[in-house]
Order: sequence, then C-alpha cells, then structure tokens
Amino acid sequence: MAALAITALGLMVCAFALKFAVFPNDQWAQYSQPVRQAMHTVTQSVWDDGGSGGSLWGTGKQNARIKHPPVAAPDEQVVMARCGATRGNWCGRYDNQTPLPARAPPLGNQSCLWGDDLALQCNFVGVCDGIKGWCRCPAGWTGDDCSRRMRRPCSQNHRSFGFEPYDRPTDPSLGGTTLACADLCDEDIAHCYCNSTYPHGRIPADPEKPPGAPPIRKGRPISHQCRRGFGFDGKKSDFGTNSLDALYGEKGWCVADEPEHTCPCLLDGQHGPTCQGVHESFCPNQCNGHGECLLGFCKCQPGWFGTDCAQRMAGIPWSPGMEDGERPWLKPFVHTPAALEPAENATRKRPLIYVYDLPPMYNAIMLQYRVDFSSCVHRQFNEQNGSYPIDSWLYQPETGLHEMLLQSEHRTLDPEEADYFYLPIYTSCLIFPVLFSNDSPYFHGGPAAGRTHGATNMLMEVQKWVATHHPYWDRNGGRDHIVLTVHDEGSCWLPAVLRPAIVLSHWGRTEVNPPAGSGYGPDNYSFEVMHPVYQPEGHLSKLGSFPCYDPSKDMIIPLMSSPNKYHASPLLGAPTYKRHILAFFNGRIQPEIVNYSRGTRQFLANHSAAHDWWGKHRIHIGNGGPPGEVGDYSVSMASSIFCLALMGDGYSSRFDDAVLHGCIPVIIQDGIELTWHSLLDLPSYSMRIAQKDMQKIPEILAAVSEEQVARMQANLALVWRRHIWTGYRPYGQQVRQLLEERRNKTNAAPLLSQPPPATDYNPGEDDALSTLMQWLYSRLDDLGAHAPASPSPAAAAATKAAGQRRQR
Repeated sequence: MAALAITALGLMVCAFALKFAVFPNDQWAQYSQPVRQAMHTVTQSVWDDGGSGGSLWGTGKQNARIKHPPVAAPDEQVVMARCGATRGNWCGRYDNQTPLPARAPPLGNQSCLWGDDLALQCNFVGVCDGIKGWCRCPAGWTGDDCSRRMRRPCSQNHRSFGFEPYDRPTDPSLGGTTLACADLCDEDIAHCYCNSTYPHGRIPADPEKPPGAPPIRKGRPISHQCRRGFGFDGKKSDFGTNSLDALYGEKGWCVADEPEHTCPCLLDGQHGPTCQGVHESFCPNQCNGHGECLLGFCKCQPGWFGTDCAQRMAGIPWSPGMEDGERPWLKPFVHTPAALEPAENATRKRPLIYVYDLPPMYNAIMLQYRVDFSSCVHRQFNEQNGSYPIDSWLYQPETGLHEMLLQSEHRTLDPEEADYFYLPIYTSCLIFPVLFSNDSPYFHGGPAAGRTHGATNMLMEVQKWVATHHPYWDRNGGRDHIVLTVHDEGSCWLPAVLRPAIVLSHWGRTEVNPPAGSGYGPDNYSFEVMHPVYQPEGHLSKLGSFPCYDPSKDMIIPLMSSPNKYHASPLLGAPTYKRHILAFFNGRIQPEIVNYSRGTRQFLANHSAAHDWWGKHRIHIGNGGPPGEVGDYSVSMASSIFCLALMGDGYSSRFDDAVLHGCIPVIIQDGIELTWHSLLDLPSYSMRIAQKDMQKIPEILAAVSEEQVARMQANLALVWRRHIWTGYRPYGQQVRQLLEERRNKTNAAPLLSQPPPATDYNPGEDDALSTLMQWLYSRLDDLGAHAPASPSPAAAAATKAAGQRRQR
C-alpha cells in the first residue's frame, strides 16, 4: 500500500510538472492522457483496496465504493396484481430485485473535546459524533465542544440591526410582541417562568454545577397567553390580559399551592394543574431507546451517538434500549434495523438511504424552540405516556418522513454504500411557529425579510454544511440527495444550490419562477430583500430560474395524517354510506383576503350560495357541513360522489382527503400537479375543471355518466393505499385495529356505495412509503449515488471549450 501511494504521488508531481513547464494549454489534453491513465490505475488500486488498511483518501473500508447491480426489470405478476392505474414502468421493479447481503453498521472510534470520558465530552450537554469527532449541541449551547452559550432571550421586539438577538429588558408598558417575558426567562429556549422570588418561581441551577444541570426548582411557566396586562405601577397595557393578582396575589399562579388562576402547560412533556407533571416528549425514533429526549434533542447515553442515538462506539455492544425496560411506552416508536448486527445470511433491499446527522439547529433545536407542544410534530405523548397523532399540523412529513426513514429497513449508517442521502431540515417548523415567535434564530434574513426568506437561507446553510463536511454532495452533483419542502407553496422558494437534488413536496407548481400566490404577506417569497450587511446579493438571486416542480426528478407526495382522520371511509373498513351528495367542499373561505386560494374558494362560496347549488344540485361549498346533514367532515366526504380539490394558501389536503374517502376528486388548480402526478394515472380517477369554468361545475358534473363514475371509483380502489402512510408502523397498527374492529360489522352491512369496503389487506404494502421506495429504486440507474455522475457546470464548460479548441 505504501509503495502504491508513493508511486501515485510521484505520478501526480510529474503530471503537474509536465503541464506547467512543458506544454501549452491546448496541447496538454493530448499528451497528458497516458499520465492520467497511469495515475488512475494506481490510485484506483489503492481505492479498491480500502478494506486492507488504508488509502490515499482515508483509512479502512469507509472509502471503498460499493458497486451494486442495475435496476431489475418489472415483475409481470406484480404488475398485473398491484400496478393498476399507474403510469410508466416503475411499478414492479422493486419486488423483482436481487437483495444485497446485510452489512454490520460502522462503529465510532473518534473522541471529542474534552477527554476520553464519554460522559464528559461536549461540555456535559452535547453528544460526541464518534465517526466524525465533532459535537452535537442542544439549544443554549454551540461551538466545537458545546462550551459557548447560544442564548435565545425572551425578546420583546425583532431586531432592527446587528446579528445578536434582541435582549433588552422587557417593559410591559410597551405592548406584548413575540415571546416577551416580564419575569424569569429560560434563555436556552426563550420560555418564561415565575421569578425565583415567588414561592413557585424558578430557581436556576447552582453555577458551580456542570453545564446543563437541572434547575434547583423548576418553577411554573408563564406562557405568552398568560401574561399580565398591567405594569407594577398599576398602569394598563396590551402586554397581556391577566391582572397582577392573578399571577402574584395570595391565590395567584406564582404564589399559591392551589392557585385560583392557572396558566397552560405549553412545553412538550409537562402536564398537570401546575405544570409539574412530567411525561415523555417527542423525538424522532425516540432516541432509539438509548437517549433522553429533551424537547426534541436526543441526549444519548454514553457510547451512543447520532440524531437518534442509533450509532455506537467500538467496544459498546448492541443492546435493547429503554423501550424493552423501564419505558415500555417507547416501544411502538423505536425501530432501528440499521443499528443491528446482521444475522447470518441476512439480506436487504435497495434503495439504501443515508440520513444525515445535520447540526441540531436545522431540526432538533427547531423542536426545542417551538411555541407549544402540538406544533411541528406528527404525534405526541399524553399525561399517561400514551400516544396520539397530531392531524392538525399540515406539515407532518418534516418529522414524520424523518422518523420513517430513521426506522426504515432501507436506512444505512454507512454513507459509502448509500444510494440516496436525505436532508432532514425542518423549514416549516422554522416558518411557523419558530421564526416570528421570537427574534432568534434569524438565518441572516435581516430585519425586512419574510418567513420564507429565512427558510431559503436556512436551506442554503445546510447545503453548504453538507458540501464542506462530507464528500457526497460533490460526488454526484447533489442528484442523489433528497430534500423535503412541504410548506404552503411547495419548493418555490428553494435556493438554486439545492435544485439538483430530488425535491419532495405536496404541491407541484409547474411555472418557471412563478410569483408568490400566498395571501399571507410574510410568506411572499417573490418580495425582494436587499441589505448591505444582511443580504447584499438580494433574495431573488438565490432562487435562480427553475420551475417549482420538475417532474423529471421531483415528486409530489401525499399529506401525512393518521387513519383515524378518515374514520368514515369505506376504504379503511367502515360500512359504506349512500353517496347522496353530488359534490362537497368544506374549508376556510377567508373572503377578507383577496389572494387566498387565488380567489377560487371565495368565488365558489359566493356563486354557489347565490345560485342555490345545494338546493338545486346537492353541491355544497362552504366553511362547515351541508345544511341539514348529520355527520362530520369524514362522513360528508364518504357520502359524496365528487369532492372539490381546491387550493388554500397554496397547498391544501383536499385531493388526498377525497381519494382516501373513495370520493372522486375534482381538481380546480390551474398549473398545479398533485400527489403522485408522474406515477399514477390521475385522469383515470379524478377530474380537472379550469378556473375559468368554475361557474359551470353543476353542468359539468351532471354530464358525467354513471359508467364513468363507476370506472373512476374502481380506479380509486386500485390507488388509494398509495395516498396514506400506513407503512409507518404506528399508522399500520391503527389500520389493523380498525379492520379487526370493523370486519364483521362491515361484512354484514348492505353495500350502499362504491368503491366497496376494504376489510383485509397489508397496510405496509403499496402505501405511500412503499410507493416512494419503489419509485426511488426505479431511478437508481439515473439518480442514485452509483449512477453515472453528471459533470458539474464548470467541468461541462471546460469540456466544451476543449472540443472547440481541437476543432480549430
């Protein structure tokens, strides 16, 4: 090995000497080829021998490129049985592949500052990455060893200059903006507590204790809804609504053991009448059972590391975590096959996906900074450590897909063998509620920037971090990286540096550089922001010239909601309802916001009411259920033949909701492609009506024959499972329980509508997660890490210039 390395270095020196001392530039390509080939032969032998002790590029097998077989042809039996209403030839390939031998996960052997004691590294508060030798720091701390404070004051105003958070003392007489605190602020996360001078005030940890030590007394929180509306001088202000007595009187929140006035417990993991109860908080994959979840950040046990504590140091044997011990409630949410030592002759299927352990600022700290426990997450624990889904949060895939990939059989902990690389960035959580609830973090947006401007900068930081800390972005120009953007207008504000990646979003806007259509000003990504310090290059220059959705490489994925949201759907085993409603839409109208829904909801609500569409045609459009009808949203959809899929402030869930109720979607969104647009034959189970023809909806729907309706309903029965994430283990368990509870009752009930109830199926087969994996597998030869690399723009330009010189 040493001889090969010396030979390679010698050839490099000779090559550079030849280039710069002998040949002109236009002759270099001709005479350098033999030298290049010799260099390649020697260095490739070193590269391929990576498992034997070292190489020019590093040490060990970490640097050996893994070669995989090409994508399999479709399995014809699978195509016939399970690929109905699909487009192209992607379906059936995944099932026909030859599995790969399973490999043991790489183990860590690096230490972090300071010292070799695993419990003391990273200043007690962080977690040492045993592969890279750097620290992951929670909210409140930063630096190579997590020793620098990263304060997040309870700011009363947004900064108007500078890069440090606004930290001037709070003055209740000035009004109540952001998360301002007139008492004691926990500056790790900007959460307010009663002052330590009161019987139930917070007493910080002894300063002589190690960093991260718990407070001497936790104290009672004062949420932003609980602030006082008076100064201590008795003058009224709009800082809050409570009286001084409600907080500080004899029976007040901060004073009495049993206060007459109580404040809500908004922090994840707190409960009870005085917020002193403790239950589990949310972390993706619940820290693999080998770490403590701190509001979203995993503080791993000594010897374990990573975003979800899935990796371990050499010498630390694998063991089950707390889910098999003192915390059995974690078991449904802990599943990490990538961390296990494989059994003899074990195999796995591609695609293999490496999930980056990004700096916590881009995901875990977003959860620590959130305003309340129900924001930014797809599930939660209750006071008894039972779990429940959060279906009100439209952007669930940020944490949901992250957790699914961490738990997936397709996850690999070895990036060298990965087909794809996932970037778990919580931009929607930043946008709401983190960014404008406080003055920090700002992501270099500057005082004039909107929410999406800050999210664009956040994405650029992540791309820069990945490209400078790992070799994998540059190895294939980013084409094998996956980024998720599920906020209202999809990826329209994605920075140009991330456009080579595979973009997953909910909303497929097809125009190039389309103007923002949001009715909410701070989300107007088309608004230019320039500042000589914060953004000297301006905002719009960062976006480049791209369509929001590129069907050649991107994908529109479905909403992530629990099966319980669709409780009345026959497709989830419920007895059928008679479909006596012709068309249905229930949602916000917002007539006061002209740009909301591009005016579609407002026009249809007004026009349908003025022309009595409900009385004449059984078409309901409004914010609420149909007049005189009994039943909720799910029942109304299950009772309708057609369901209108209208946009909201961009993306709306109505298309997926319709499909999952067996209701034929009627898409009224010009220039927008919807879920699985390039994979499924949407025209076979949905309709489109142009916005200019909205007033003709009754005539258009009345002209659809019974045969056409039956055909579309039959196709809905073929594809609906691809619109729900039941491959996610907790959702799959919910479906199994629903089917078990409903099977006999459904089989005994009369068949009132089509498609017929589904009473027995495998929730993990051909669901949304499985569909995503099948599609990614089908693209391996084109987009995966082991596909032929496309040249960079600079390399392509150099090749073109060299060709022109040869022609001359």
